[in-house]
Amino acid sequence: MKKSTFIGNLVAFIVLVIATTSFLAWYHLSDPGVVLEAITDAPWAQIGVVLAAPVLLYAVGAILGLIVVWLKNVTFGRGVRMAFRVVSALMIALFVLSVIPVFLPDTGSALMGPVVVVFYVSRLAPVFIVLLGFLYPLALAPLDKSKRGAFAKYLPDDHFE
Repeated sequence: MKKSTFIGNLVAFIVLVIATTSFLAWYHLSDPGVVLEAITDAPWAQIGVVLAAPVLLYAVGAILGLIVVWLKNVTFGRGVRMAFRVVSALMIALFVLSVIPVFLPDTGSALMGPVVVVFYVSRLAPVFIVLLGFLYPLALAPLDKSKRGAFAKYLPDDHFE
């Protein structure tokens, strides 16, 4: 992993941790009347209620994964990296789908599945979301050039210099 990729992702996830933690602190420590009024008036508050905890868990897992990949020089083959990318992209897409009903209320019943999945998984299995966050930096890990696959002898040599 390049140093700029590591630092950029680390800063982005630290900002997410700070933002979600501050929202959760406001949500849980403020007067319930103020919170209820804000939730009914502001869409950002509704998004925060649904996504703050799961995004915090995902970001913590991603930070841990970034540190492991950076310090341990973890490498993977193409297939494994692609599988990690697909799983990470699906989780991020699930986060995005769960906030669409806030902006388009007509889609509320059609897209209630992602909201329920994100909300309940973050409450019942938070370690699962941390694990999915941990997979994101593994998808960014460098390519292991020694494990090119079963058909490597038929492929041209890769020169990644």
